[in-house]
Amino acid sequence: MGQTFKEKYEACKTWHDKVLVMEIFHLAMRARDSNWTVFKTANEFGCSVGLVSENLKIAQALHKHPQILQSPNRADALNRLKEYSV
Repeated sequence: MGQTFKEKYEACKTWHDKVLVMEIFHLAMRARDSNWTVFKTANEFGCSVGLVSENLKIAQALHKHPQILQSPNRADALNRLKEYSV
């Protein structure tokens, strides 16, 4: 049996891999259950709602502005979102 999304998330070596794994999980669960929320994703990953919310915001921006991937860390990526009015 393969890894769970949480296990994949924990095994990620880069901030952007973590962001994208969490986004894929969240979108997959929303596709299965229209009542899925960031609260449920936070519970599954054992993290705060704020982290999930920020990660989803970063992931959305990455799709339109892949240059954000050049950010050295997640905090810098969050700061760069302001440049793109996300």
